Amino acid sequence: MRSGGNNDEKGLEGDSFRELRLLEEVDSTSNLNQRTLAANMGVALGVANVLVRSLAKKGYIRATRVTWRRWAYILTPAGMTRKVQLTANYVDRFLGHYRRVRLLVTETLGLVDTSPESVVAIYGTSELAELMYLALKDAGVNRIEFLEEAGQGEFLSSPVRPLESIAPDDYVKVLVAFSTDIESKHKRLLDLGISPDRVATLLDLPKPKPTLGESEAIGK
Repeated sequence: MRSGGNNDEKGLEGDSFRELRLLEEVDSTSNLNQRTLAANMGVALGVANVLVRSLAKKGYIRATRVTWRRWAYILTPAGMTRKVQLTANYVDRFLGHYRRVRLLVTETLGLVDTSPESVVAIYGTSELAELMYLALKDAGVNRIEFLEEAGQGEFLSSPVRPLESIAPDDYVKVLVAFSTDIESKHKRLLDLGISPDRVATLLDLPKPKPTLGESEAIGK
């Protein structure tokens, strides 16, 4: 079930997703400027500028000058068709990711005894964390907490706890909701005293390189 490699384009936050978000913003709001687009999409102004120019060149949006320094963006018929296509592709990817995450959760929780009082933690507040949350709910887990380094604010209407505040035995499992830098996130939890058998990652950790003696033995 586990997979590696570059997940940027196949993931839920790749270039196609950003293109979809821009088309949605243009379709839903009139008289947008690039600064507002960037803020609504959560990207840098330069990124929004490149996206706008790219989609205008493809004929998906039309830019009209309102004043000497302000432009309005309109979705073209081709842009509407593209938006529908990207939406369908995004839904397919979302469901595919969710099925894989649900299988991970089923495999992970199948190895431990859970009860209505059992607490499972999700380390991270990414879109992957949302999928893990849904899968845990499907698996009948009702007590779910979110962890982050700083632990500020809320996520999915739940408070986010700082890592330093947890006790090693607080949770039957801690799911790592990161698709990159997994090894350091895993090590961070172990450094806090959480038992390795209570930590689960979506992607496999890198395997240690064999020593010289082991390499020679493998080559024989």
